[in-house]
Amino acid sequence: MAIQLQQEDVKKIITRLADTFNRQKDFLNDLDSKIGDGDHGLSMSRGFNTVMETAEKNPGLAISELLTEGGMQFNEVTGSTIGILIFSAMRAAGLVVKDKDTINLKDLQNMLQAAIEAIKKRGKASKGQKTILDSLVPSLEYLEEQNAKTDEALVIKEMVKKALEGAESTKNLESQIGRAKWFSDRSVGVMDPGAYTGYLILNTIGGYITKNFQFE
Repeated sequence: MAIQLQQEDVKKIITRLADTFNRQKDFLNDLDSKIGDGDHGLSMSRGFNTVMETAEKNPGLAISELLTEGGMQFNEVTGSTIGILIFSAMRAAGLVVKDKDTINLKDLQNMLQAAIEAIKKRGKASKGQKTILDSLVPSLEYLEEQNAKTDEALVIKEMVKKALEGAESTKNLESQIGRAKWFSDRSVGVMDPGAYTGYLILNTIGGYITKNFQFE
């Protein structure tokens, strides 16, 4: 059975993302306190709780609209750099599936690519600069190497694995972007909270897919 995410699946994933960041809030805050303001976890938790509420209050929104409107509300309640980046990523991903009722694996790849490009443009960053891109880009690079004959369940699991490896690799990097660069002298040895956030997002999406779709 191939991946075919419908609107209801996207809403459930959003709920799981809110739960993920509610549980990981303190850990992300702790990471951020070492190289930043110490509020990254709070921003992510508050942001995705608001996205979840937006989805619940607007049951008729299409997939693209869910992502765009949800992203706008995320940015509204966080009022931070990560809010702008997540909004930009969600809006870009939503535009990829505009007028689509279902999302397949290729759509997910294209959405991830669009999200990455939006983050690069808005954040003026690239892979290797200790940001969320360090977990997202390796996952996209892996997806781009696959073909239609590849087992989709294995692809999703490996995509998540690449994201985690990317996040962990940031321990060896020095912060170069945003406020974190002010703490560059103490950033080596610390995993970037943004990169770990990228992993958590992909892990939550991947976990939902592998649990709810029966692959042959």
